[in-house]
Amino acid sequence: MESMTGYAFVEKSSDQFSYSVEIKSLNSKYLEVFVNLPKIMRNDENELIQIIKKNFTRGKIELNIDIFDWNNIKPVSLNTDLMKKYYSELETLQKDLKIKEPLKFDSLLLLEGITQKERSVLTERSRKDIYSTLDSVISKTIDMRKKEGISIRKDITTSLSLIAKDVVRIKAISKKVIDEKKETLKSRLKTLTEGNLDNTRLYTEIAIMADKLDINEELVRMNDHLEKLKILMKEKEQMGRKLDFLSQELFREINTIASKSNNSEISHMVVDIKNHIDKVREHCRNIV
Repeated sequence: MESMTGYAFVEKSSDQFSYSVEIKSLNSKYLEVFVNLPKIMRNDENELIQIIKKNFTRGKIELNIDIFDWNNIKPVSLNTDLMKKYYSELETLQKDLKIKEPLKFDSLLLLEGITQKERSVLTERSRKDIYSTLDSVISKTIDMRKKEGISIRKDITTSLSLIAKDVVRIKAISKKVIDEKKETLKSRLKTLTEGNLDNTRLYTEIAIMADKLDINEELVRMNDHLEKLKILMKEKEQMGRKLDFLSQELFREINTIASKSNNSEISHMVVDIKNHIDKVREHCRNIV
């Protein structure tokens, strides 16, 4: 069992710069991949997305790569031809407007296009360093997801065990309730018929009442769902959606039991079971 929640962050240095690789993993119905890269790595986007897809099957995966603190100073060149044009235009403007203040040379350097920095190039060695770090970050994220999965499995197992115990108790109480209702019905019919009770009528009324109160089928299905959930949790493939579906079926059965059972003790246990099912369903939404 693997959770969809995970996180890993690694910061390192290459021969060109310092960099960080981060992966955030959250729950999602499907596999969603988001990649945030520096401009120098934009051409690597598709390849990085494919690497993520090979390692994750479900969840919202966000990959962030940042590059900072370059080791080498980028050479700067001046566009002298453009500077001359700017200067000539400014001189003309100065004369036309009769501006006495002299032109400042350093102000020209602030104009667009005057200074030009050479583009940084990612070396093959730096690229390999980043990709190697990404493999490490992916591994750490998966490890975290698996550890979270172990914790979720324990929690779900505990909830299923408590539900199973309540189902056994409900079954025992429901038999007692039906027997009590039969005696109450028999007593009422005797009173209404002044002792002249027709057995056929009695058995018919008891059968109708028993059918309305009978929750044996629902309890059998609940036990069946509980067993399927336990078996499913042992699988190594994706199980989140299947677990969620079975949890919904459990909820449907317990709702039917609640509507049929007119007993306060059973009603209290139904509330407890619903709370446990809610916990299971919440966990299922975060399982791969």
